Amino acid sequence: MPVWLAELFTGAKSFVANPLIGSRRLNRWGLHVGRVALAHGVMRLRMAMLRWRVPPEDRRQFIEQGFVLKENYLPEAEYRALVEEVREARGEVRQCIQGDARTRRMLLAPEVLEDMPRTRALMRDPAFRRLMRFCAGHLRMPICHAERVMNGVTEAPPDPQTHLHVDTFQPTMKFWLYLEDVSELNGPFIFVPGSTRLSRERLSWEYRMSQQAREHADRYTARGSFRVEPEQAAAMGSEPPRSFKVPGNTLLIANTFGVHARGHAEPGTSRLALWGMSRTNPFVPLPGLGFERLNRLQYRVLQRMRRRDDERAAARGVKASWHCVEGKDAW
Repeated sequence: MPVWLAELFTGAKSFVANPLIGSRRLNRWGLHVGRVALAHGVMRLRMAMLRWRVPPEDRRQFIEQGFVLKENYLPEAEYRALVEEVREARGEVRQCIQGDARTRRMLLAPEVLEDMPRTRALMRDPAFRRLMRFCAGHLRMPICHAERVMNGVTEAPPDPQTHLHVDTFQPTMKFWLYLEDVSELNGPFIFVPGSTRLSRERLSWEYRMSQQAREHADRYTARGSFRVEPEQAAAMGSEPPRSFKVPGNTLLIANTFGVHARGHAEPGTSRLALWGMSRTNPFVPLPGLGFERLNRLQYRVLQRMRRRDDERAAARGVKASWHCVEGKDAW
């Protein structure tokens, strides 16, 4: 009980793993909706503290629409050099298979960036850091990967990420710097503009979902990543779902509390990007610390967690959900 109670003040979201979060009675009294509203308010406070020297149009778009889109982000020569560097990078590659899609990621840990000067320069660029910190509502930089999404690689059911959904109850930042053109062929990111706002429709939907999530047939919903039907998404946004078919060298930052999905793609296609994510404790009102030592530490913590997952999975005779891939075709 003490652990379950303490988790109410963290980013814990599973309605199955925590009987308090999943309690129909407590959620009828407003527990889930209260957590949503409080997390949203705390994030806005932290973002206000980190708005300095972030372009007003970027701040406005992120708050009102839930995303920031910046095409031609890097000078062309820098972009081309960055693409080549990422394609030739050497680091630990891990993959996760969901449905018929395979996602491979290379963690851009400090030791990997030592051999990637152009990527390292991007991650250290002051304007890039200010924008990342504002959208994350935190001084700690997001954990970054090089990512390749490969579509239709098996005969399995469709990739579950193609179903409209929200990641969690709290504002969460993800970014993509696309290193290839994104079209209808290779699965564009889909987002419902304005669906990050706490409108009456959104809060009513959150309340209804909290009543049924624990027993929901969809395991992602039961774990706190609610799946959204198209008609529900239309009611929560200010515009219809937008498909981000964009050229390479486009930076996209999204608050994945908003309704989103990975677009359907042609089998055999892929897309390459730099990808990062920040999800912090949603109830701490201060934006944390941004010391470089802490930024480096989060990579070591993640690496230890992954090794522990490997060991636990091996003890059961299976592979971890994010497992290592080796060989000349790993990346």
